[in-house]
Amino acid sequence: MGRTTLIEHDVPVEMRDGTVLRADVWRPADGPPAPAVLFRTPYGKSTLGLATLTPAQCVDRGYAAVVQDTRGRFSSEGAWAPLDWSQEGPDGYDTVEWTAEQPWCDGNVAMAGTSYQAIVQWLAAMEKPPHLRAIAPTMSTSAPFDAEQLGGSLRLDHLTSWLGLTALEWVQRRAAAGDPVDGAVVAEVVQLLTTPEVPLRRWPLSTILDFDGFPGRLRDIFAGRVATVADYRLGEVGVPTFSVGGWYDVFSYGTIELHRAMRAQDPVAGRHELVMGPWVHSGQLPQVQGEVNTGLYGSAQGARLADLHLDFFDRHLRPAGESADREPGGHVRYFLFGDDTWHRATTWPPPEAVDSLWYLAGGDGDGRLLPEAPQLPASRDTFTYDPEDPVPSHGGRVLQLGRLVAGPHDQSHLEARPDVLCYTSEPLTAPLDVVGRQRLRLRFGSDAPATAVVAKLTDVHPDGRSLLVAEASLRLEAEGDGPADEPFDADLLLGDTAWRFAPGHRLRVHVTSSNFPHLDRHPNVPGPVGEADRCCPAQQSVWYGGPYASVLRLQTLPAPDAGEAR
Repeated sequence: MGRTTLIEHDVPVEMRDGTVLRADVWRPADGPPAPAVLFRTPYGKSTLGLATLTPAQCVDRGYAAVVQDTRGRFSSEGAWAPLDWSQEGPDGYDTVEWTAEQPWCDGNVAMAGTSYQAIVQWLAAMEKPPHLRAIAPTMSTSAPFDAEQLGGSLRLDHLTSWLGLTALEWVQRRAAAGDPVDGAVVAEVVQLLTTPEVPLRRWPLSTILDFDGFPGRLRDIFAGRVATVADYRLGEVGVPTFSVGGWYDVFSYGTIELHRAMRAQDPVAGRHELVMGPWVHSGQLPQVQGEVNTGLYGSAQGARLADLHLDFFDRHLRPAGESADREPGGHVRYFLFGDDTWHRATTWPPPEAVDSLWYLAGGDGDGRLLPEAPQLPASRDTFTYDPEDPVPSHGGRVLQLGRLVAGPHDQSHLEARPDVLCYTSEPLTAPLDVVGRQRLRLRFGSDAPATAVVAKLTDVHPDGRSLLVAEASLRLEAEGDGPADEPFDADLLLGDTAWRFAPGHRLRVHVTSSNFPHLDRHPNVPGPVGEADRCCPAQQSVWYGGPYASVLRLQTLPAPDAGEAR
C-alpha cells in the first residue's frame, strides 16, 4: 500500500540491570499507535535483511518494527558471551515491555526473526512479558530435540564456524577498548573461517580455540559448562506461534517438534502454525537450493512468506474487526519437492500419511532395497571405516558459514568410495510421495567397542545422479558383556521431508560411518565427544536376512495430491 516511514537509529533501551541496548525503530510517520514487531539480533541491526520478514514490510502493513542489537553486540552495551542464553530471556522481556510503553505502540507486541533471532523469541516468551501477543520463530530448535536429531554426534563445522564468525566482532571490540586479543587467537579464528578442515582434524578437538579468556571454548562445551543450544520451558510459553523451517535446515527437526509440542499442550485450536519450505539454514530463501531449482513458488517471495507472517500477526495482535478478512489460522503448509507446489495439512505429519517399509538386502555385489522382506539367510556387507580418511560432507542439513554446501546435492561420487554401502530399489513405475518422518533401523556391526553410523536417503535419477533427500547419524557404544559379534540395534532418525520420487527414479539408502567436517569423526574408541586423543580403523557391517532385518521406514501419501496453484 505504501506508507511514509520514520526510522530512528540507536534508540536506547535500558534493561533492568542498567545496561543500555540500542535499537533502530521503524514506524509509520503518521496515524494512530500501531502494533509492533520486535527483532533481536547478535549480527548487527543495521544489516538485518531477512527474506522471511523485513521492518519495511511490517511498516507497509501498518506495524512498527524494533530491531535491536543483543547485549554486548555492535551498538549495545554489556558483555557478550557466545552460547550464554541466561540473559536473553530477561533482555527480551524488558524490550517487549519497553516497546509496549512507547507512544507509537498500541501495547501489542510480537517477535520475529531467524536462527539466533528465533531462539531468543522462545526465551523471551518463557518470561511471560504481559504485552507479548505472538512469536514467529524461523529455523529454531531446543536442546533435547537437537540431541535427538543428531544421535550423539556434534555439528563440528557448524559450531566452530559460528564461534569464529561471532568472535570477529568480539576481537574488534577488544581492540577498540585498548585490550587487543593475542595474535594466535585471531589466526585460529581466521583459519576456522577459511581452511577449517586443518584445525578440525586435530585430536583431541578440545584443543581448538583453547585460549584463556576466549568466550566460547570447545573444552567448556564438551565438559557441559556451556550449552550449544538453549532449552525451553514450553509449558510457560502461552502465546501463539508461527514456526518456519526448511527441509535442509540444520534445525528442521527441532522446528517441527517445537510446533508439535506447542500444539499438543494448547487447549485452544488454531493458535500454532507451521511452514516447511525447500530451504537451507539461511536468512535468504531463494528458489535454488543445492542442485535443484524449485521454481517460482520455492522462494520466500513466491511462498508469500512475509504476508503469511503479517496475516498471523493480524489474527493475534489486531481487534477481530480489523482482521475479519483474513483466513483462519492453524494450518501446516509444506513444499513438496519434485512437484514444486505448496500443500496444506491439518497436522504434521499429514493424517493421511501411511508407513511404507523397504528392506535392505545384498545381491551380486550391489545392495538392494526391497518393498517386501527378503527370504534370505543371515548375511552382511562390510566396509572399513578409518577416521583419518573420513567421507567428506557434501550437501544436506549443514550450516554454510564455513566451506560446506547445503541442500540436495549429488552423492554419487561419495557412493563410489569403498567405505560407503549402497542399497537401491528397482525403478519406480508410479510417483511416490514421501511426506512425513523417515527412519532407518539397521542391524549394524563393528569390531570396535564404540563407533558411529551415518545413513542417507537419496533419489537416484535415470542419469545416475543420487540427490540427497534426508540423512541421519548415531553414535554407538557396546554395553555389558554381550557377544562381541552381535550387531547393534541402530535406530536412525532421518528426519522429515516432503519429496516426490518420480517414475523411473530409484530410492537408495547409503550407509557409512562419517560425514566430515559437518559431524565430528568418531575415533572408534570409547569416551565423550571431542576428548579422544587417538583413533583407529574399524571393520563395520550391515546385517540382513534370517533373524536380522535392516529396514527403511518411510511415511508416504496414498496417492499424489495436487498442491496450491499459486
